[in-house]
Amino acid sequence: MRPALWIAEIIIFAALYFTITFLLAPISFLPFQVRVSDALIMLSVIFGLPAVYGVSLGCLFANLFPVGYPPNPLDIVFGSLANLAASYTVYRICYSRLSRLRVILSSLLSSLIITLIVGSYLPILVLPSLSLWDVIWVGYIGVLPGELIAQSIIGSAMVLALARVPKFREYFRQKS
Repeated sequence: MRPALWIAEIIIFAALYFTITFLLAPISFLPFQVRVSDALIMLSVIFGLPAVYGVSLGCLFANLFPVGYPPNPLDIVFGSLANLAASYTVYRICYSRLSRLRVILSSLLSSLIITLIVGSYLPILVLPSLSLWDVIWVGYIGVLPGELIAQSIIGSAMVLALARVPKFREYFRQKS
């Protein structure tokens, strides 16, 4: 792939991620969240590494400019790394090997990765004192349902629908 096209795709994914997160800010931040922009992680199946880097960069910018509270270094660093790890996992499992089973399994694994990383530090940001139960309840149980909605339902459906469109199938074949 040409470097200019690769960079353009990264920028497009970063801008999409930031914009969706910003527009849906009331449900994109805080402990109980549905970050709909995480559905873009699943596009790593079709677009490969530009999607991986783009959603990670978009997450970095979204966490640098949160709506309603000041940016937090933990969220900026670990949220972006969580997206990088999750989208790279999806890419490694599914890229050039598209199947419904791989898409669904990678969405579940990706949701789990983000839940474990973000859910581990999120209670630290919002609670004055912590117990293990707080981390489990506020962190993991607060993040996992939203990630499952974003990735396993919205993201997987988007990928499986795009895989049926002839232009995307052609694009997918060219990239593999």
